[in-house]
Amino acid sequence: MKLTRREREKLRKNQEIIEASIKVFSEKGFYEAKMQDIAKVVEMGVGTIYQYFKSKDDLYYNAILYKLNEFHQFYSDRLKEDCTFVEGISIIIKAWIEYFTSNKEFFGIVFSEWTNVKKTVATKVKKRFVSDFMEKGDEIKGLIEKSKQTGEIKPEIDTEILNSMIFGAIQYIIHRGTVHKLTLTPSDVAEGIVGIILPGILNVKRGDV
Repeated sequence: MKLTRREREKLRKNQEIIEASIKVFSEKGFYEAKMQDIAKVVEMGVGTIYQYFKSKDDLYYNAILYKLNEFHQFYSDRLKEDCTFVEGISIIIKAWIEYFTSNKEFFGIVFSEWTNVKKTVATKVKKRFVSDFMEKGDEIKGLIEKSKQTGEIKPEIDTEILNSMIFGAIQYIIHRGTVHKLTLTPSDVAEGIVGIILPGILNVKRGDV
């Protein structure tokens, strides 16, 4: 259904406020950020912002949803339907590392300031992260299962364990990189993880890997 001009204007302002909040939260952190700071960046009155978001916690939550939705699109745009296990896993790892390191200031705040956010908001954020991460983990499991069926991966490999190894490594590297603001090169991280796991899972002789 086509949106009216008023509805489009409301969505535009909503997005502008969220993008301004992401800038302020990234620079100052959640606790130090003030609604006045966000209003200054977006060039709106504080009262106008409260017409869209009932509190700083509410704005923080919506900013995180915005970035997660942005990541989902960024991630989906890079996936290929027809690819080998090595190609698919490399694409997945690179997408995660590239997006989160490009936004490490913001996600560093997300990961390090749970205690400063209202408990109900923190719970909602954690649930959304878990949901999104589970969905992406299922995609890795699907790639593993497909690769076992095509014979690329040894059929005896436990899908759950391999998925946990790959996904756990990605999550740990992202968390450490964002919180400690480390410089991570997506291709190096992908090659490192893939290089470690390949000898034990590919359906070839170890000396051929």
